[in-house]
Amino acid sequence: MRSLLRKGKQLSFKPNLLAVTLISLLATTPYSFSQQNTAENDGKDGEQAQTTAADGALDAEKNVQPEQLEELIESNPTAVGEVTISALREAKNLQRVHNEPVSVSVVTGKELERELASDYNAITKRLANVSFNQANTRSATLSIRGIGKRGSAEVQDPSVLVSLDGISFGLISLGNFEFYDIEAVEAFRGPTGTQGGKGGSAGQVSFTTRRPSFTPSTDFSIGFGQWDNMVARVATGGPLVDGLIAWRGALLVSKGQGYYRNQYGFDDNRTFYNKDRAAGRVQLLLTPSEDLNIRLSYDRQPKGNQLENGLTYRHDQPERYDNGTLTDPNGTTARAKLYGFTNNSGVWTGARSWFAERPSPETGNENYSYYGDYLVEDGSGGRVAFNEFQGQYNSTGGSSADIDWEVANHIVKSLTGYRFFYFNAHNDEGTPFDISKHGGGGIQFKQYSQEFSISSIKGGEFDYKAGVFLYESETEIDSRTGWGTDAGAWFATNAQYNLLDRNAGINRGAGLALLKDSLNDLFKDGNTWVTAKSNAVFGQADWHWSEAATFSAGLRVGTEDRSTEDDVPLASNGSGGLLNPDVVRGLNLGGFASTTNGTLGKQIKNPDGTTSIVNNNTPEQLSVADKVANKYYGATITGVPGQAYNSLTAAQKAQVGAAKGVRATQLGQIYRNVISYYDDTLYTANLSQNYKFNDQVTGYVTWQHGEKSGTAFNINGVPTGVKPEKTNAFEVGIKTFLLDETLTFNADIFVADLTNYQQSVRLVDEFATEVAIADLPPTATDAEKNAVIVYVTAQGNVPEIRTQGLEFDANYNGIDNLTLRISGAYTDAHYVDFKNVPKPEELAYLPEPYIDRSGQTIPGASEWTVNAGAEYLYPLNWANVRSSVNAAYISTYNIGDTYSTYGDLPSYVITDFSIGLASKNGEYDLSLVVKNVFDENPHEVGWTSYQPFLHRRWVGAVFSAHF
Repeated sequence: MRSLLRKGKQLSFKPNLLAVTLISLLATTPYSFSQQNTAENDGKDGEQAQTTAADGALDAEKNVQPEQLEELIESNPTAVGEVTISALREAKNLQRVHNEPVSVSVVTGKELERELASDYNAITKRLANVSFNQANTRSATLSIRGIGKRGSAEVQDPSVLVSLDGISFGLISLGNFEFYDIEAVEAFRGPTGTQGGKGGSAGQVSFTTRRPSFTPSTDFSIGFGQWDNMVARVATGGPLVDGLIAWRGALLVSKGQGYYRNQYGFDDNRTFYNKDRAAGRVQLLLTPSEDLNIRLSYDRQPKGNQLENGLTYRHDQPERYDNGTLTDPNGTTARAKLYGFTNNSGVWTGARSWFAERPSPETGNENYSYYGDYLVEDGSGGRVAFNEFQGQYNSTGGSSADIDWEVANHIVKSLTGYRFFYFNAHNDEGTPFDISKHGGGGIQFKQYSQEFSISSIKGGEFDYKAGVFLYESETEIDSRTGWGTDAGAWFATNAQYNLLDRNAGINRGAGLALLKDSLNDLFKDGNTWVTAKSNAVFGQADWHWSEAATFSAGLRVGTEDRSTEDDVPLASNGSGGLLNPDVVRGLNLGGFASTTNGTLGKQIKNPDGTTSIVNNNTPEQLSVADKVANKYYGATITGVPGQAYNSLTAAQKAQVGAAKGVRATQLGQIYRNVISYYDDTLYTANLSQNYKFNDQVTGYVTWQHGEKSGTAFNINGVPTGVKPEKTNAFEVGIKTFLLDETLTFNADIFVADLTNYQQSVRLVDEFATEVAIADLPPTATDAEKNAVIVYVTAQGNVPEIRTQGLEFDANYNGIDNLTLRISGAYTDAHYVDFKNVPKPEELAYLPEPYIDRSGQTIPGASEWTVNAGAEYLYPLNWANVRSSVNAAYISTYNIGDTYSTYGDLPSYVITDFSIGLASKNGEYDLSLVVKNVFDENPHEVGWTSYQPFLHRRWVGAVFSAHF
C-alpha cells in the first residue's frame, strides 16, 4: 500500500469507479456519505453497476484506512466532487475523535479558509469551550474551560499548550499571527502530556499543516476587502524525485488597515491592529524506503510593523464612590489636570495651565480640553490621538525534522524543533503631549525541543507509546520607560504642581524649569533573562480487554530547571540628573538627601515616636545641592559645600523638594542583577475506561492529573517564586453516531480542581506606597495617608479554584447538500479560596487593602459559549452555489483581575457569513465574505477607560483556485 501512496498519480482506477468504491468502503466506518453525495450521483444506476468491479480492484487492500483513502482521492482530484472530499476528511476526523476517551473538537482547514478564519480569535470561535483572550501579539492567551487567562509573563508556562505539526510552543505568542495552509485544528480539553510534547495543564490546541505529496497540486487564493485589506495565499508542491522526494511550499501575504485610527496631527495613515504580515513555509518529504519517512520544514515571518498598543477610549471618572466620598479629592486624575477638581473641603481647583493653555494638534481647538479632546468615546467628539506611534514589530519562525521509521511492528519517531519569536513595542500614554518617550519593551525568545518515541502498530490486545521529551528555551526581555518635557507637569501631585507653577509667585520661572527638568529625557531600563530546561519521560498504554472495552493509562514524569535574572538600571539622567535621589536600594544615584520640603538631610523616627532631621550628606552631595541652587536660582557657589543651597529661601527649597519628589516617584526602584531559581519534578497522569455499547454509542470515564511548572520570579528586585499549579480533573462522556449515522453527537460533563492556580495578581507595593505617601501635602490627614495604596501586578498563586460543567459537539448531514454543526459548553469556573484580591477602583474607599472573592467567577470565564455553523451547496448545471455561516455566542463575563463591576463584558454573538460560486470540479471559487455581520461591538465600561472591540464588521471578496 505504501508504494501505491508514493506513486499515487500512476493509479489506473477510473474516476467514477474510485468515487463509488470509496463510498462503499466508508459505509463500514461510523460515517456515511450517502446523503452528502446525492447531488453528484445523477447517474447512480450506472455507478452501482460498476461498484463490484471497483470492490474487486481494491480487494487486496483490506486494511485501507481513512487517511490512506484521502491520499488516494487526492491523487485523482477530479474523481469526486468537493462535497465528497470534505466529507471524507470529516469522516476521518470524526472516526478518530470517536475513539479518544477525552473531550476533543476538530475543525478542518478548508472550513477555516472559506471564511478567512486564520488567527486565534477566529479559530477559537469554532472550537467548543476554547476562548481567546485578546491583547497585543505578545500578551494574548488562550483559555480552555475558563482556565488560562493571565498577564504577560514569559517566565510562566501557558495553561493551554499550542503545537504546530507536533512542535510544542513554549509561548502562546509563537502562534499569535496568521495560520496558513492548515489541514486541521484539534482542541483537547483537560491536561495533556502523557503522549508526548510539552503538555498543557488545561488542554491543548494542535495545528497540523498540509504535508508534501507526490501528487502535484496548487492552491491559490486572493482576497480584497474593506480598510484596504488584501490577503493572498498560495501553496504548491509535488514530486522532485518521483517516489523519493516531494515538496510543498506555502506563502501568505496579509496587508491592510485597521478599523480604528490614530488621528494625531490629522494623520490617518496609522491605524490600530493593521496587518503587515508576510510569511512562508517550505517542506520536504523524503521516502528512501517503504518504511521510512522524513519530513523537513522551515517557516519564517519577517519583521512587520503593526500598531496594537494605545487603542483606548476614555470617559469621565465617577465623581463619588457609593459611600458618598469623592473619588479624586487630591487632584491626581487626568480630569483634575485638564479640567479641575474639588477637594474634600469643597474648594475648586482649575486645570493645569501647562496643558490647558496649549492648542490641540489633532482637532485644531485653540486650547486642549478634557471634554473636547481627551475623552474618547463614541459620540464624545474626542479622538484617539498620541504622538508616539511607531507601533510594534513582530516576527516568528522555526524549523523541524520529523522522522518516522516502521520497524518490527513498531513506529520509531524522532521530532526535532526550533522556534523563535521577536516583539518590540514603542508605546505612548495616549495624549498628544510629550509625556512618555520611547516607552515600551520587547522580547527575543527561542526554544529547542527534541522528542524520541516508540509506539506499537495498532491492532493488538495492547497498544502503547513511550518516549522522552527534551526542551530548552532562552528569553531576553527588555522594558523601556522614558519621559518627555511634559512628564513632570503631568505626574506631579497637586501639591507639587502648586509649588512649582500655580502658586509659585516670583519663583514661577524656576518652578517651570524644575517641572520640565524633573523628568525630561530620563530613561530607565529593565532587563530580564529567563532560562528554562524541561525534560520528561512519558508513556501511554491501551488495553483492549474485550472487543468493546479499552482501558488506558498514561504517565509523564518531568524535571524543571529554571532561572530568572532581573537588572533595572538608570539608563540616562536626562536634563535633571542633579535632582536624583541620593540612594535607591543601596545604589548611589549621585544626588543629595533632602526632605519633601527641600531641607538637607533625611527625616528619621526617634524611639519616642517623634521625628527629626539628620543631615548626613557628604561634601560631594552638598556640592550637587549647590549646583541645583545655582542652576535654577542663580545662587553663588562658594568654597563651602552646601552654602549656596542653604542660601535659598524656604519657598525655593520647597520647590526643589517637590521636583525631586516627582522624579523619585516615577523613577521607582533601581536594582542590579537579582537572580532567582526554580527546580522541581512534576507529574502528569491519566486513567480512562472506554466502552463501546454498540456501533452507534461509546461511553468513557477519565481521570486526569496535570502539574504546571512553577517559576523563578522576581518582584521589584526580590526573588519571589511562583508555586506549581496542580490539576485533578474528572470527565464522563458519550460519543454517538445516530440517525443512520448522519448525526454525530458527543457530550461530556467535567469537574476540575486546581490548587495554586497561576494568574496575574496585584500585590501591595510597599516601596511605591511609601513614596506616594511622602508626596502628600504636609496637611494630609492619617485617613488620607491610609487610603494611599500602590499595587504592583505580578504573577502569583490563587490557593484553589474549580471549573465544572458540560460540553457538547454535534454534526448533522442528513439533508441533501447541507451540513450543520453546533458545539457549546456550560462552564462554572470560580474561586474556591481567594481572600486577598486587590480592591477594584470603585471600592478604593474601603480601609482594607484586599477583599475576599472566594466563590466568585474567575475573570475571563464565560458561563455559556455556543458555536453554530452551517454549510449548504446548491448545484446548478454549470456551477455550485455554496454558502456558509458561523455564529459564536459568548455570555457575560468579567475581564479584570480585580473583578471590578466596570469590567463586565456583556454577552454577544459574532456571526460570519460567506456565499459564492464554485466550479463543478471544485477548481475555482469566488466568494463574498462578511465577518461580524451585525457589527457587534461588545466592550466593558471601565472605570475611566476601555478598549473598543477590535473585530468590527468587514466585507471582502475572495477568489481561489485549486489545481
